Amino acid sequence: MVISVTLVFCASAAVLCACQVPVFRYALERWSPEPYPVVIISPASLNDAEKQALVGNDSSSLGTLLEIDWKKADDSLSPELLKLWKSSAADRSVVVAYYPEKSDLRGTIAYSAPLQADTLSTLVTSPVRTEIASRLSKGESAVWVLLESGDKVKDQNAFQAIESQLALDEEWLKLPSAEEMEIKPEILEKVKIKLRVDFSVLSLNRNDPQEKFLVECLLNSEPDLRDFNEPIAFPVFGRGLVLYALVGKGINGDTIRAASKFICGPCSCQVKEQNPGFDLLLHHPWDQNVGDVFISQPIPGTGAQPKLLKIPPGRKK
Repeated sequence: MVISVTLVFCASAAVLCACQVPVFRYALERWSPEPYPVVIISPASLNDAEKQALVGNDSSSLGTLLEIDWKKADDSLSPELLKLWKSSAADRSVVVAYYPEKSDLRGTIAYSAPLQADTLSTLVTSPVRTEIASRLSKGESAVWVLLESGDKVKDQNAFQAIESQLALDEEWLKLPSAEEMEIKPEILEKVKIKLRVDFSVLSLNRNDPQEKFLVECLLNSEPDLRDFNEPIAFPVFGRGLVLYALVGKGINGDTIRAASKFICGPCSCQVKEQNPGFDLLLHHPWDQNVGDVFISQPIPGTGAQPKLLKIPPGRKK
């Protein structure tokens, strides 16, 4: 069975001509990450002091990344949450994180785990996610995360396939000129993060305890990813937007090139929700890193409707 990946673009020719800024740059400058809804299920109601103790000193930063709701474990819970709580730890509190509401994955559980003192902080940050954010904020067009299968040969082949193709993509992909982007040339000199085509790859061990939240978020983003005993690659761009998954033999020159072409292509749709992908939960000072001078300009009131465009298959089963 071959499963195709679908990308979303705007149909209006006016919009296609209006914004030649590359997708990755528009996303970095304009698309703020959406918070993850989190439900904490407790066998007994927590008072305000207990809630504050669990959130800790990071309550202000957590508030921009997580939307926390507290629920008592009783019959008022939805059957899904009640079943999950009973199967996880019937005598302990459980944390359930959902994908952001403004995504195709809204209502889908990204991660769940028993509540511990550091659970909320580990939802927000991890070494690999910190590195992803660091690379993107330094101007990389995309960071490819390779979720390893555990088979060294397969993982090495997949890593080399991505790395080799991305090196080619850096050569043939051309950025638009200031004139094509309809901006003054001096703006390109003033921006804090220089515009360039640049890719990198990060390996992710799916058994790394520090990265459990990230691994679960990636695997739960599509319903069948756990069915594959293969390396899985995820291109990440902007402020942590995951495009889609490439699996096993689907990690090849054609599919990698198609992703690179989209990421570095003209931003034909300025509405974030009309583009594919979902936000990773990244704790990073994006606005501070991007600065005050933008290459992109918002285009309000286009009214364009999205259309679907098929790209090469991302996996084979």
